Amino acid sequence: MAGSGMKDFLEELKAMKERMDDLFTSSFDAEKGEKDEPQGSANWVPMCDIVDSGKDLVYSIDLPGVMEHDIQVECKDNRLWVSGLRKSDLPEGEAFRVERSMGAFSRVFKFPCPVDEDGIQAEFKKGVLRVSVPKSSPGCRSHRIEVHEVE
Repeated sequence: MAGSGMKDFLEELKAMKERMDDLFTSSFDAEKGEKDEPQGSANWVPMCDIVDSGKDLVYSIDLPGVMEHDIQVECKDNRLWVSGLRKSDLPEGEAFRVERSMGAFSRVFKFPCPVDEDGIQAEFKKGVLRVSVPKSSPGCRSHRIEVHEVE
């Protein structure tokens, strides 16, 4: 039983390391400004709900005041990347009070399981971006490889 306790501890330590790696990656990825990543610093962070329906992971992201053509959704490196821009709609003149955040935004979500990247769908309705990410069945990720004898 002592070995089981050590195994559990090591598993928990590994999971903690992965969470720290994710935090570190998501904190700096958007700032790197590499060619394939969202560029610019995020001025605001849209809220997101993630639901596992069993078949899909469904990301619902609040983007009020954002136009559809100002949203970019990408899947790479086992992550969902959502970025874009909310432009100011304030009339010309000196603002008395401004509470709504404007400008660039960027969110990166690591997938908690294998996904079917080709089946990802996104729709934007009433200020909410909904991204459905089909989960891959474990059987789809492996196949038997025949070994041939060579002389």
